[in-house]
Amino acid sequence: MSVQELLRSHPDWPAIQAIYHKLIAHGYKAFLAGGCVRDALLGKTANDLDLATDALPDQIESLFVKTLAVGKSFGVIRVLELESDIEVASFRSDGNYQDGRRPESVQWAAPEEDAKRRDFTVNAMFWDLQNEVIVDYVQGLQDLKNRKLRAVGDCDLRFKEDHLRLLRAVRFAGQLQFGIEEKTFLAIQRSAAKILSVSGERLREEMTKLLMSAGVNEALKLLWSSGLQKNLFPYFSEVRQLLHSDCEVGWQVWTLFWLPAKLQNVEGSLDVLRFSNKERDWILSALSVLHNPSVFFARRMGQQLVDMRDTGVEFSLELVKINTEFAPRALMLENKWTEMGKMLPPAFLRGDDVKAFLKGSEIKACLNQAYWEQLEGGLNSRDEAILWMQNYTKNLRRTP
Repeated sequence: MSVQELLRSHPDWPAIQAIYHKLIAHGYKAFLAGGCVRDALLGKTANDLDLATDALPDQIESLFVKTLAVGKSFGVIRVLELESDIEVASFRSDGNYQDGRRPESVQWAAPEEDAKRRDFTVNAMFWDLQNEVIVDYVQGLQDLKNRKLRAVGDCDLRFKEDHLRLLRAVRFAGQLQFGIEEKTFLAIQRSAAKILSVSGERLREEMTKLLMSAGVNEALKLLWSSGLQKNLFPYFSEVRQLLHSDCEVGWQVWTLFWLPAKLQNVEGSLDVLRFSNKERDWILSALSVLHNPSVFFARRMGQQLVDMRDTGVEFSLELVKINTEFAPRALMLENKWTEMGKMLPPAFLRGDDVKAFLKGSEIKACLNQAYWEQLEGGLNSRDEAILWMQNYTKNLRRTP
């Protein structure tokens, strides 16, 4: 499939056409820009189609009925057209970067200057929609053919401008399964410590993409050899490799990444990377089982079934089933959980039933024991549970 055919197959293509023709009709030029061009040249359909134009933000807003000015100060306007949300960016050059994140100012510029302020050459090409040709000011096409990731222009300057580019380089190498050009890689090594200035949210997003990339293990080798791993995850003393990297959910692949790490180290990283409370709990519960499966499976079946409500525990069993001595037990528990429709039934015994006989922590212990017995099939009705409770409390009182 040709570049143009791939682009036309994208669900946002009708919106791109509508926006492009309106810009052209008013005397502006517009190109497709960035990752969508790179992906089309590689024979892939991009996630998003982005336009770059010589129209200024105010002019873009005046042309279209529905717009969002979220990135207007950086020349980016989101145009809502035909149920699509398209980023339309004005060609620009950037002023000084002081915080390792964003330029202090931008200047409207020609397409060539816009290309030269971008991160990597393969991301800095344009697609001329009118003539259906590549517009390449930075030799990105040659790097694409050579499967090399190269910083645009001065490598050190590119990474000084935006410190996240250090990690993005490694992520792109894994995603595209490219090598990193030598000067670019040496610049990453020189600046590796600067990655610590990047916000936890941005690091988490970029690392998640890296861990879910097709070439994750090659990317992890680069993470190690570049010095980025030493700065981000200093508790790992060697390169990390993922044995099972086909997870489709971000927190799960993070669980695999952290498998050899101590829980206290993982907890520290979870805080830095600003994971949600829910994902944090899932990761820690999954690792707790994976670190000590013998402890988990030593408990009675009822306790294990209660824990299956935890998404992290359920995921951990998928890993336990892979070439471990606990695989049969994990499979049996999983089958039982599936038979229950992955839902726990209401308890036969309630707190009010026990309060007349027990106090404090004894109440909870009794209710837990009764529920585990119920889940294991030892109690089949509320009447049986009441009788069980009466015997339980009698035996408890007899215990010295």
